[in-house]
Amino acid sequence: MKKEMPLALWLLGFLLLSLYVNLVPRFFDAGNIPFWFAYWAGFFVLAFLVSRYLLQLQGLKSLGMERHKSWLQHLGIGFLIGFSVYALKYLAFYRLGKFEVAGLMAPGFILPMLGQALLAMFFSSILNDITIRGYWFSCFKRRQLLAWYVLAATILYALDDSWNAGFDLMNMIFSAILGLAFAYTVLKTGAIWMSLGLHWGGNVMYRVMYGFEGTGIWQLQNVQEGPLYDYVSLTVTALMLPAVYLVLRGRNEKILSTKGV
Repeated sequence: MKKEMPLALWLLGFLLLSLYVNLVPRFFDAGNIPFWFAYWAGFFVLAFLVSRYLLQLQGLKSLGMERHKSWLQHLGIGFLIGFSVYALKYLAFYRLGKFEVAGLMAPGFILPMLGQALLAMFFSSILNDITIRGYWFSCFKRRQLLAWYVLAATILYALDDSWNAGFDLMNMIFSAILGLAFAYTVLKTGAIWMSLGLHWGGNVMYRVMYGFEGTGIWQLQNVQEGPLYDYVSLTVTALMLPAVYLVLRGRNEKILSTKGV
């Protein structure tokens, strides 16, 4: 019988990945493109080393990145759902008077910004998905504790998100809703791909609206704030939950009875 890896090593590996993801970008200028590529590449090297040598697993595929036959389809479906839910949220904001649209930005601004959004949000999302959902799915699965996985991954995501956003009740609830949808897809599919798609799609739509410096593809004016918009944001974002449930409801949960990773 194979000896179970001590929980302390799992916690150490998680700490290494989490600190890398959250702290390293604070030490270089956000506009330094080569450093971003080095940062992204460095994460995958670190994740491989943690998996292969600290946890004695099989590298990145043991952290939720196994490319099963439907992985690309799951990624695409997730992106479509995430992008659409966020688009619906911003449409609701517009109809409720949160902002007015004065026009479109120039194509010379829109196209590079969209390219940057697709690339940067992909890596931002996948680093988080591996660290939070893929990593702990592997741990919980090996320990046959998957009944607790969704709850644990949701809490971890909400706490991790507060690293940058700060401890705010509404933001914690918002993060918990997203985290629940993300973790559910990992539990049902055994991989991070649909979760990554949801995460990536939502983040891209956010950048479409607000860009990287507060300006997206539309020129917004008379932007309003208020509790109403917070509640609308939570309500619309929660639609992601029935959406992923309907997509995955017919899937056999063979993953729950598998002991290895």
